[in-house]
Amino acid sequence: MGQKLFSEFKSSSDQEVWSQIQKDLKGLNYQSTLCWESLDGITTQPFYERDNNQSKRIINSFPEQWNTAHTLYIELDIESLVHSLEAFIKLDVETVFLCLSNKEISFKNLFEALKPFQINFYFIFHFIPKCKHLDEMESKILNKNKYFFLFDPITMLAKTGDWLIDQKTDLNHLVKLINSQKKSVPIYVDTRIYQNAGATIPQQLSYGMSLAVDYITLLESSSIDEVEFLFHLALGSNYFFEIAKIQALKTVFTQITSIYNLRISFKIIAEPSKRNMTLQDYNTNMLRTTTAIMSAILGGADIINNIAYDSIINPTNSFGSRVAQNQLLILKKESYFDQVINPIEGSYYIGKITEDFAELSLKKFKSLEGHGGFLNALLNGEIQKEIKASAEKEESLFDSGNLILVGTNKYQDHEAPKTAINLKTTKIFKTGIIQPIIEKRIAEKIENS
Repeated sequence: MGQKLFSEFKSSSDQEVWSQIQKDLKGLNYQSTLCWESLDGITTQPFYERDNNQSKRIINSFPEQWNTAHTLYIELDIESLVHSLEAFIKLDVETVFLCLSNKEISFKNLFEALKPFQINFYFIFHFIPKCKHLDEMESKILNKNKYFFLFDPITMLAKTGDWLIDQKTDLNHLVKLINSQKKSVPIYVDTRIYQNAGATIPQQLSYGMSLAVDYITLLESSSIDEVEFLFHLALGSNYFFEIAKIQALKTVFTQITSIYNLRISFKIIAEPSKRNMTLQDYNTNMLRTTTAIMSAILGGADIINNIAYDSIINPTNSFGSRVAQNQLLILKKESYFDQVINPIEGSYYIGKITEDFAELSLKKFKSLEGHGGFLNALLNGEIQKEIKASAEKEESLFDSGNLILVGTNKYQDHEAPKTAINLKTTKIFKTGIIQPIIEKRIAEKIENS
């Protein structure tokens, strides 16, 4: 066993590698033939090597364990919620996100129903709950370490085009929640909408970090001295790029928060993007979501929230939810993706693109901060313009066939019947104070033609 692995293979010097590349190219230009530039502004090369002269700046941090998660949208039917939770417990779901959008829900009945379940619950509020409701929730909680309240008013503004009440009220409510010593309230930064609307990776990262700094600024006058952030990311199909995206966020945000007197920690929630999902040959979406959650795990996300492969076609259903959880279980229980810490260590390619994303996102972040921060740019319409321009570039690549979605613009099954959509009509928001950021799938135009 003293013999090194692969000792029978002869090593090659850098010069030998380059000589072989030039020979194989047979006169073709190296740059135009083997290198390509992504929409994110990164040029990728055919091979990478360690740069011994450059100090390591990337933070390869990984959680000791990552948790599986599922999202439930709660209206008024608490009985159906209980049935869903019972099914998830059988599938070893460790975390559940409960999205609350109906103000009329009975918080008393909700918490009575949740008492038997010993898993982590994150309540995502899409409205401003009354103080008496929050106090009522607190009185029903048996294990306060299992319940977390999440509220991201600026992202709600980006989605809907308007504040829930007004800017002062919405932001003050967040500060009150965080300042409450009785409640577990991480600062929630939901960046999924930017990925799903077509923003580049540096844009997604810079928007999320600038939004986080806006929230830190709100707390500077308060007595709080320790906060935790939860970044919620959506991941696309570019496997290595999405791994690097998570690592770049960790690197740059750690650098940014080092200047504050607050003790700041953060976790990352990751889930598949909906932007690359398709209606036709929609079973392929299972492969897309699997690629995304693998990127999330290898990138070092703390919580992996999968979404159903048929979520853009059908309402939430038990089969789609079961498949989504089984994807996570196969990776965790059968493929042992939870047994290896820092599996990307030593990948020069991932290290290089992580550095590139870190530099590009930090540059964009500094630009945003120099012009008043994320909220100011959102109110002025700058964020919307940037995302629209990036999305149009991506969609033009899809239209030309240079960006491939299997089963939709290439390798189609022309004999397959057209997929029927069973979802409710998308909600159209009333005219607000800004143009909302609209999530849009790349394939929508060709599917509707």
